[in-house]
Amino acid sequence: METVESVRILKRPKLRSPYMVAAWPGMGGVAIIAANYLRQQLKAEEIGEIDPYHFFSPAQVLIQDYLIQAPEFPESKFYSWGEDRDHGLLIFTGSSQPERGYEFAQRVLDVAEEFQVARIYTFAAFPMFIHHSRRPRVWGTVTNAELVEYLEEFGVRLMEQGSIGGLNGLLLGVAKERGMGGICLLGEIPVYATQVANPKAAQAVLEVLLEMLDIGIDLNELSIWSERIEPDMNKLYSALPENMREAIDRAESLAAHPKSTETEMDRSLFQEIEDFLEEQRKKGKGNQFD
Repeated sequence: METVESVRILKRPKLRSPYMVAAWPGMGGVAIIAANYLRQQLKAEEIGEIDPYHFFSPAQVLIQDYLIQAPEFPESKFYSWGEDRDHGLLIFTGSSQPERGYEFAQRVLDVAEEFQVARIYTFAAFPMFIHHSRRPRVWGTVTNAELVEYLEEFGVRLMEQGSIGGLNGLLLGVAKERGMGGICLLGEIPVYATQVANPKAAQAVLEVLLEMLDIGIDLNELSIWSERIEPDMNKLYSALPENMREAIDRAESLAAHPKSTETEMDRSLFQEIEDFLEEQRKKGKGNQFD
């Protein structure tokens, strides 16, 4: 066992110019659902972790059977797959966003450089004025201009401007500082369901990634999950005030025109929907993803 600046590498597989896939929880759970599903389907092997003590500060403790329990820390682990491939995979998943994000990203990228990672992939959600029944489109952004055409080859829509919150975005910003190539794939989710697990969007970004990396896995479980939560999504949509549903319907009509984009929609409505849903959550009517 080796310890270097909070990083513990338990095993060093012989990966040839691997790609890294990294993910943390975020809106719709898109990133972490996609990355965890990928590693589980591939049966990727755990090879290391980042010690949490320098990056997380638990704010509470649990009580069980009358006794206070020891503080619980999030897990941040590395997995590997594909030693027999020209480009294997180094997969990193974090169960929570760290408090010291920039420094945490440096540690993840230290490992990426040690394994001579060729490119880094992350995922994120793209909240849009869409209905949950629609097949999510995939947007993307890159760390260098040379990768723009690469995205277009796979039918990924280019994200011209905006921001990506948390480590799913920050990691690639730090990678750019180091001159490392990286891609973020963003799956569309409805603006009224940012706090609900969205396996449909996770499946959409995974489909693009798998095509890019020429990897085949069974995505049927994500499809089944999406079908199972459809009634809950219907209820969430039906609970929206009529003016919000009408705005979403108008955006759906705009989307039928190839040159249009929902990003033209008045962003104040986005905030209005968020405020409405937050009020519903306070009343105990909202759903949270886990």
